[in-house]
Amino acid sequence: MKFIGAKNSGKVSIFGVPYDGTTCFRSGARFGPDGIRFFSENLETYSPVLKRDLADVEFTDVGNVEVSASPERMVKEVEVFVDRFEIPVMIGGEHSVTYPVVRSLKKSYNNLTIVHFDAHADLRDEYSGTKFSHACVMRRILELGCRIIQIGIRSGTKEEFDLIDENPLIERIDIKRLPERLREESFVYFTVDIDYFDPAFAPGTGTPEPCGGNPVEFFEILYNLPPVKITGFDVVEVSPPYDPSGITQMLAAKIIREMILKFWGGE
Repeated sequence: MKFIGAKNSGKVSIFGVPYDGTTCFRSGARFGPDGIRFFSENLETYSPVLKRDLADVEFTDVGNVEVSASPERMVKEVEVFVDRFEIPVMIGGEHSVTYPVVRSLKKSYNNLTIVHFDAHADLRDEYSGTKFSHACVMRRILELGCRIIQIGIRSGTKEEFDLIDENPLIERIDIKRLPERLREESFVYFTVDIDYFDPAFAPGTGTPEPCGGNPVEFFEILYNLPPVKITGFDVVEVSPPYDPSGITQMLAAKIIREMILKFWGGE
């Protein structure tokens, strides 16, 4: 199964990481990549807002990565896999899978900024006996020296929020500030945890959190982003077993389509 419009060539490479080995509440994100691909078939390839078509974009879907259950081994396996791509677009899987992608990109982009859409801070140093839990992913990315712009964060420990306040590499902003804020950045990677959105719009996730963002505002901001160098992006934490209606998978598929067209559809 391929994401709609995917070809066999191009510098943009979609891949899935069907992994939820550290999920701490409700597992099922391992079904996310294929669930999102399935619902992408319900999308048209054309975006009427951007006036661009996936049929005109060279991008490929290389399938899913086979990974070990161990989070430590998973990180190494995904990093090696991503090293061969120029522009990675990842479909998760739980959020821990973002760390090895960023670690791979950091080899090429020293001055890398991560735009992090999420309900949770994900800044724990360790959780459930591992430093590579999905609850630790932003802490590990911070240790790489990346600047992190967080949007939608509304859950976490006091220690995590203290770290946000104290560390100059982390900035928590309202989504409306993002277009202006990105004008200051050189190289950007987007990671979209689907629980950034309110559960009313995205119930299919392992750790839903009330009072989240809405898709209309998200897409309005996306369409108005300034031209910056995008190194890749991911959409993670979609858990199809908790959304038999498919609205979460459909939202994720549209995010992927619109981001590909916004960032690379005009080339």
